[in-house]
Amino acid sequence: MPNAGPATRYAPPARRGIPPRYLFAPLPEQLANIRRWNEDREWGLRSRELDAVDLTPRTHADPLVVDLIAVYLDAEYRGDELGELDGVRRTCHEMWSVAAERQLNTWSWDWIRDAYESRPKPVRLLPGIEHRPGVRRVTLDLGGHWVPGRHVRPRNLRGLDSAHAEILAAAAHFPRWVRCMDGVSVPFVWLAGYQVTHPEHAVDERLLALAWVRYRQTLSLSIDRADHSHSGWAAPVRLG
Repeated sequence: MPNAGPATRYAPPARRGIPPRYLFAPLPEQLANIRRWNEDREWGLRSRELDAVDLTPRTHADPLVVDLIAVYLDAEYRGDELGELDGVRRTCHEMWSVAAERQLNTWSWDWIRDAYESRPKPVRLLPGIEHRPGVRRVTLDLGGHWVPGRHVRPRNLRGLDSAHAEILAAAAHFPRWVRCMDGVSVPFVWLAGYQVTHPEHAVDERLLALAWVRYRQTLSLSIDRADHSHSGWAAPVRLG
């Protein structure tokens, strides 16, 4: 079980609860977010890319399916000592940083490494998933593979449609969504499109997990075992 604390312990319901309203920001607000973060954090996204994002509103029958604007950053050269940071790790690092800034309290499993070594998170994409730099509108099912009351193993849910950076973008755009995670009406989520590369011998055994720890009022990014079975968790997928 990820280090999400007692917030993940509850009697699983027989069916999904109804999520709170107004969890998600509209697309124009999301684009304004991206423009601001792009300027503040020097991502290098071009104006014409941002101007080309489709903001046409759409509705979805499932309240946990949402259209969002995600960014996928280029690799970055960080100097002779640090070398090049690949686009996958840079995107993960930047989007978690933005998501963390939108909460009063956050915790990440690698905080010691971040605090003392300033290293971006040790992740890579699940084999077969392609990292294509740019900014894109995507449709994300934040309740993907979630069946209340059923225990599932994240290893069995991973595939080429598994979300990764999109989930961190959702956490950045929608701070209220993560604060409403309870495993009953809004599931906790695995970032099943990522693999954790430290230590290297366990790369296929672990994955990232995002949860709201209610008693600490903290957004937690932790590590879970791919073969451990849990209820109340989703593995979000990209629908388009």
